[in-house]
Amino acid sequence: MIKTRYKIQEYFSKETKIHCNRVEQYTKAMAEELGLSAYDTKMLTVAARYHDIGKYYIPEKILNAPRPLTGLERKVIDMHAYYGYEACMEYGFGKDICELILLHHGTHKYRTLTDEQISDFAKEYFQILMAADIYDALISDRVYRKAIDHNRALDIVAENPEIKRWVFLALEKISLC
Repeated sequence: MIKTRYKIQEYFSKETKIHCNRVEQYTKAMAEELGLSAYDTKMLTVAARYHDIGKYYIPEKILNAPRPLTGLERKVIDMHAYYGYEACMEYGFGKDICELILLHHGTHKYRTLTDEQISDFAKEYFQILMAADIYDALISDRVYRKAIDHNRALDIVAENPEIKRWVFLALEKISLC
């Protein structure tokens, strides 16, 4: 089972692998800054490592579009969180890790689980993964736009209503290092 889990990284594009590695580093640093247990930190970092595995199922012409996406293309891209959740469930990842992957773009995006079905762990900590993901995406060049500066990226993360203040403060602190 463990070999299979690590084998799925072979499905990442080079860019996605680099992004997931950075998100994993930010997530781990935030978890440590927040004083989370070693177990909780491990769960979050594993979810961060694989959070974009669902992009494997998205057509490359949409993933690599050298322009802003259309509304329909954005909906197709957003499905990657659901696809990642399903793939990781099939690979035998724990429920909490799979749910973090499902929620890494927020609690409202293309999910099939009700609030009652989502674990307390995922409800509490998805925003750490979400903040790390948003921050890295913003400070990185994309095929359709240049990276934005650190301060503007932090402002955008701070404006997200699903990211609690305590998570933002941890991101702000670790991003200055």
